[in-house]
Amino acid sequence: MTQISTVSNIHIKGISVASRLMLNSKVMIALLMTASLVMSPIVVADETEDIPTNAVGTGVHDSLVAALSQAGLVSTLSGDGPFTVFAPTDDAFAAAGIDLASFDTDEENATLIDILTYHVVSGQVLSSDLSDGMTATALNGDELSFTVTADAVTVSGATVTSADVMASNGVIHVIDTVLMPPVPYTGIGICYNTATHTIVAGSTYEECNAYMYVVDFEMGGQTYTGCYNTISHALTDVTQAVCESYVWTPPVDIPTSASATGIHTSLVAALTAADLVSALQADGPFTVFAPTDDAFTAAGIDLASFDTDEEIAALADILTYHVVSGQVMSTDLTDGMAATALNGDELSFTVSADAVTVSGATVTLADVPASNGVIHVIDTVLTPPADLVDIPTSASATGIHTSLVAALTAADLVSALQADGPFTVFAPTDDAFTAAGIDLATFDTDEEIAALADILTYHVVSGQVMSTDLTDGMTATALNGDELSFTVSADAVTVSGATVTTADVMTSNGVIHVIDTVLMPPADPPVIPEGCDYLVGIDDSGYAFDQTSLEIAVGETVCWMWTDSSMPHNVAETASAEDTTRLVGGLYSGPAASTVDYRVTFDANETFTYICEPHASMNMNGVVVVGTGIEDVPEPVEKDTDATPGFGGALLVLAVMGAVLVTTQRSKLD
Repeated sequence: MTQISTVSNIHIKGISVASRLMLNSKVMIALLMTASLVMSPIVVADETEDIPTNAVGTGVHDSLVAALSQAGLVSTLSGDGPFTVFAPTDDAFAAAGIDLASFDTDEENATLIDILTYHVVSGQVLSSDLSDGMTATALNGDELSFTVTADAVTVSGATVTSADVMASNGVIHVIDTVLMPPVPYTGIGICYNTATHTIVAGSTYEECNAYMYVVDFEMGGQTYTGCYNTISHALTDVTQAVCESYVWTPPVDIPTSASATGIHTSLVAALTAADLVSALQADGPFTVFAPTDDAFTAAGIDLASFDTDEEIAALADILTYHVVSGQVMSTDLTDGMAATALNGDELSFTVSADAVTVSGATVTLADVPASNGVIHVIDTVLTPPADLVDIPTSASATGIHTSLVAALTAADLVSALQADGPFTVFAPTDDAFTAAGIDLATFDTDEEIAALADILTYHVVSGQVMSTDLTDGMTATALNGDELSFTVSADAVTVSGATVTTADVMTSNGVIHVIDTVLMPPADPPVIPEGCDYLVGIDDSGYAFDQTSLEIAVGETVCWMWTDSSMPHNVAETASAEDTTRLVGGLYSGPAASTVDYRVTFDANETFTYICEPHASMNMNGVVVVGTGIEDVPEPVEKDTDATPGFGGALLVLAVMGAVLVTTQRSKLD
């Protein structure tokens, strides 16, 4: 076969393929056939008769015999052979829509011969000779391919319904589909396999598994556009996106390639509206991250609404944010890489074993080559970052940091966080402030405002720390001088116990990470003062005592002490560990305060339970077990019955009287 590089000049054995394929609509129907799978009846043959004679006798091959007669091949297949014929049934010919009357020119008969000899192999090939993946050369010079499974045998996509029908000069295998010879095509082009989602530039047509895509090819006054493949044998006005498994198209510029995919109609329309088509038809090269129509729909973009110069400029800004100058293949991308888009903004890339993303959009199909660059299909329309503003202004705009901004204002920290920085701010949401029970109205003294500033600066780190900079177990010093600790796992990132819910919110002077909890600075390290045996303070969270359970000896002193704590606290005795209200008349340090020095010496066995009143609902409580923990109760004094007043005297009188009586009786006896 002669192979050349343009669709309009493909030849096989001197016959123009374009002429064979597109001479007229009758020929197109004959050449591009659609097969249905039909089971044939059992075929009985006479082994003493040749192949054409046996075909006549089957009763299901009248169309095949008529085609052989019209093509002048009966005598050939009546020769010594041996031959192996894959014989389509009459139903197969009917399904293919072949009208033999339309083959009425020498060129059309040559095409018919090519089709029929594609069903014949020289030599006798029995079903037992076939193996899965085997190929054989047909009489027309093209290759037949075989699949052999436990359920079926197919030859180039047609199912063998009756095998090993013996004839005197070979064997017949009945098939349910008319086979069509593959149309050769070579040259620079695109082969796309949807099974593996790979695209190969410069592949031959055969490597594309005999699928072909024709773009606006004119022949005989008609224009043909669509997919050609050897399974459905159909050339239809469809785009390559629905051309079953494979497509083949010569390389064209980026807008033309996008137009042909069938899934970038919105993108092409947007490029047209923004007057960018000609720019992307220039030499380039360009790399385009092309959102699908579904991506445009999900983004809610209505091109009709872009009807002013300002709006069209905004559309152009969006579109050029999807384009990088130069050809960037998927193999050029690395995790964490950045590239400057044509609009001047940065695109960021993540590369993992599972996916490649560009500024958050997933690449669903990579390395689609065009004549002036490469296309990567993505599932999301990229939105250029807005002009960056400082951290307080950015926080004000989120809608979930009203309390944080109000706190920064109350603590006079807004201007500090509007400075050059850079700063990293871990920004608690309004819900986090509510959960912490922080009432900014209560911070009305210099001491309390200083405590508020301490809390807020515990959320700020000097320098720009991105989420990618964090590692598990890492620590960082906050602006208030205390340490922040980080945990990084596959599921979450936490900072001193607060979960990062949104990371890497960029600002003009740093970065914001949104967190779900207000962080409380740790209290100063405790120093047990003179006169105290145990010291209880406030833990790092600000919502618990640092020692919630103590066991002490009778006579020892417990001191509850804290100075300039971030929140006011107190100590109030409760009737039991389950109670959350103060026991009237019990031990009490007084109203909650930021500085407390409360000392109690326990001089008897007991179990002392207590709470911090402002945070009792958050289970801020404790217990002190003194000695046995069981309160001493005086035992009642048992009194000797002999010591009962008057009772002893009575006994004595009785004893004396008894003695007198005995003596008297004895005297009488004497």
